[in-house]
Amino acid sequence: MRKNISELEQRLIFILKKNSRMSTLEIADELGVSRATAKKTMDSLINTGRIKKFTILLDEEEKDLGLVYTDNIESIPKNLVLEHFKLINNSYVAVMYFEDILKVENLDIKRVEIAKSRKTNENSIRANNIHCDYCHAEIKERPIVLEIGKKTYYACCPNCERDLRKRIEMTEDESQ
Repeated sequence: MRKNISELEQRLIFILKKNSRMSTLEIADELGVSRATAKKTMDSLINTGRIKKFTILLDEEEKDLGLVYTDNIESIPKNLVLEHFKLINNSYVAVMYFEDILKVENLDIKRVEIAKSRKTNENSIRANNIHCDYCHAEIKERPIVLEIGKKTYYACCPNCERDLRKRIEMTEDESQ
């Protein structure tokens, strides 16, 4: 069961998934809170273990990958495995660079799939207690994420998304 976290913490996670190198001041600005509040929220997420690590992903790390299905993940040298998943049937899927699959001998491999590329969805987190920036209703499903300018907004449905875009465009026109 997931630990219940605040809307501010969830919005901060969305921001960090897009760019974990943002400064605390930039994060505070996007969240509409003080720098101290942004820092305190980030520290809380780190100290409670909600955020496990900050990392970078290189372009070449997303190309020419192999998905190796096996019953024994220990038979694959750890230094060759980028990540692995334990499946519900107690077997495993290991993600490896394609060229590394050829280096491994005597594996209990059930199947190998070759992926030309991988793309992670930076806006995919399990969210609860996030409210629509247009109608302020709690978003029950995955939020619709709008990135307008340097801000991120969340909508509960396509209608709110459309109306929120209109509202933001009108506000921007009035400020110019």
